[in-house]
Amino acid sequence: MFFYHSSFSQKKITWMTINELNAVYQTKPKKILFEVFSKDCHYCHDMDEKIFSNQLIANYINNTFYAVKLDAFDKTSINLGGYQYESKDGMNPLAKHLLKGNIKFPTLIFIDEKLHKINHLEGFNTLSNINLALHYFGDDAYKTTDWSAFQQSFGKQ
Repeated sequence: MFFYHSSFSQKKITWMTINELNAVYQTKPKKILFEVFSKDCHYCHDMDEKIFSNQLIANYINNTFYAVKLDAFDKTSINLGGYQYESKDGMNPLAKHLLKGNIKFPTLIFIDEKLHKINHLEGFNTLSNINLALHYFGDDAYKTTDWSAFQQSFGKQ
């Protein structure tokens, strides 16, 4: 017989707005994971359904990052870390800045605790590739281990 217990309940990624991020970041700096998406992007919806709904991925993201979705076509000005990002062409000004104008959907952008861009991952990827990238950047392995060595050793500890 199966008994329901609250610890078995599904936990989703806690996506926040830029304003929510600014409020919590000031008191507790933490790595940031931005997802650049478009509302009509099929792969972006697949990412939500097939990757971000995975319990282990959601838990890891919630524990390691502040997670923020950036709509690529939201041209609202954004203030982050004391910098004001203004749209000049109808694209999301922060996403455009972080990706140097080369916006593809979906893209995950990894930011460190000092608001410096670490790297980004473009396009829809498999669950295992996303998990690998999350841990590479989230666990700071990128500081001491090259990507190919990390790929070979991940999960073998």
